Amino acid sequence: MGNIGRASIAGFAGTLLVLALVFIPTSSPAARALPGPDKGRPTLILVDKKSNTLDLAYYAEPEYQVIKTFHITLGKVVGDKEEEGDLKTPEGIYQFDNELRPPSLKPKFGVMAFSLDYPNPFDQMAGRTGSHIMLHATNEPDRLKKDYDSEGCVVVKNEEISEIAPFVRLELTPILIFQELEPSWRKPLGDGKVKKFFESWVKDWESKGLDAYIRHYHSDFKAQGMNKSAWKTYKGGLNSKYASISVNPDHVQYYRHPKYTVIVFHQDYHSTYKGGGSAYRSNGTKILYVAEEDGDLKIISEQFTRSAW
Repeated sequence: MGNIGRASIAGFAGTLLVLALVFIPTSSPAARALPGPDKGRPTLILVDKKSNTLDLAYYAEPEYQVIKTFHITLGKVVGDKEEEGDLKTPEGIYQFDNELRPPSLKPKFGVMAFSLDYPNPFDQMAGRTGSHIMLHATNEPDRLKKDYDSEGCVVVKNEEISEIAPFVRLELTPILIFQELEPSWRKPLGDGKVKKFFESWVKDWESKGLDAYIRHYHSDFKAQGMNKSAWKTYKGGLNSKYASISVNPDHVQYYRHPKYTVIVFHQDYHSTYKGGGSAYRSNGTKILYVAEEDGDLKIISEQFTRSAW
């Protein structure tokens, strides 16, 4: 065979190889499995009721980082949930408090569900009622063709909740549900007002300035079975007993909503007695619910969990 023949065959083979590479089937981005979550990095879920979308995201400043967006089905009745049985999906900021799977989960909820802590402290203060609100899947895929087909829950496909599940940490991953998710609510710090409020609260707590500290609390505050007056008495007793208080906030996260704000942070609390000995130490995650009262931010409730990112 001459040189020209060998060159032609080589060129033809090379062309076939290129074509083979070009036409190798690849999965689409929507079908490709998500990589595992970044260990220790806070996650959240954003729900936009207007567009029927759910964003799985990482907490980041100045703006949440979206990992993937899903289509969702919502409550059969449009609007913010007010009472048991109204078939509306609640709007606000919620924590996931339980993960459910078959056989304890009814078939209509699909392969998995995460229950929300609705009604949370803000809902209770507002007199809202209801229960069993969940992010769940379904054994009827055609339900996802409808925008409104649940009893108040947020619904995704079976395969989608399996994608979302590794990113959900009970008591730590919040779900923020908006009537309309405008771009400004994707920015956790907003105008910085909530950050200044938080830093002032920590400063007054650590300095044991009781009157300044208690001014950060809402008139309808409730936590650990105490109202604002009882809380002031309780904290005043601790202030008189302790020589020093250190809160040591770290990994602070701000979640804003038109109704209220939730501040989540790692708390390494340590107090000492006047004699110098260690009094009390705790380590975990503190969750503050903050709402406006007479134009000022105020704490309506506090929660603490040993869980931490």
